[in-house]
Amino acid sequence: YEIMECGVEVPEGAHFGVRIAGNSMEPRYHDGQTIWVRQQRSLMSGEIGIFLYDGDAYLKKLVAEDGQVKLHSLNPAYEDIVVSSALPLRVLGKVLS
Repeated sequence: YEIMECGVEVPEGAHFGVRIAGNSMEPRYHDGQTIWVRQQRSLMSGEIGIFLYDGDAYLKKLVAEDGQVKLHSLNPAYEDIVVSSALPLRVLGKVLS
């Protein structure tokens, strides 16, 4: 991680920023963009957050339906990640911007 000075671009309630790597959340979030996150342990279905799952960190939309939990990419070129009950899913926070 790196500590950097921030200005008015940081939304109220943000605890940390994350620089995005990849295009799985385009068109809303882009490679190299910094997003601002409020640290929290849970999200509602439909909210976008930062997750740790199976050794990797993800920026994804949480989808819980039909007894399944999925991490959904906004870019249709990517398939959903179906969360297995055998592996822990950790929510790091909710994306604010």
